[in-house]
Amino acid sequence: MNAFAPYSIPIMGLKIGLHHFQFLIDNSFFALFEASPVQEGTLNFEVDFEKRADMLLIDFVLEGSVRAECDRCTAIIDLPLQDERQLIVKYGEAEGEEEDEVVYISREASHFNLAQYLYEFTVLALPIRNTYDCQDNPNPPCNREVLDFLEKEAQELEARKSANVWDALKDLNKDN
Repeated sequence: MNAFAPYSIPIMGLKIGLHHFQFLIDNSFFALFEASPVQEGTLNFEVDFEKRADMLLIDFVLEGSVRAECDRCTAIIDLPLQDERQLIVKYGEAEGEEEDEVVYISREASHFNLAQYLYEFTVLALPIRNTYDCQDNPNPPCNREVLDFLEKEAQELEARKSANVWDALKDLNKDN
């Protein structure tokens, strides 16, 4: 059985109009993609699939979290993700060809598989820095030892900068 089959939408025979689908992706889904930056996580995708005579409009809303190492304190965190994306699927001769958010498929296509797009939209939702405001959590996952060390180093650096500025200013008037 094709591992991506559960993520296919049968477009042949689907009536013109708006249809709603829901997909839950987890660790087993991410394992299907080689060298994935996401190994663990649980995301819910709400998919509004509008079939028109000349195209398909697909709106994705994702919400959930992925396991990641915090870039601030190195603790393993459940990094919250939220995003919305749209995909336009047009019927045409250039099947398989893509331009930004436009994909072309044959009019004879019986199914449209969303797995690649669920994966790509998850990766695109990843922040540049793996941090979030975890102070609101009842039990923050923070590595206090690392955070205390960083705070101490920042204070020492600030003290050295401050002292160096005053040392430089003290000699400013000696040339006159």
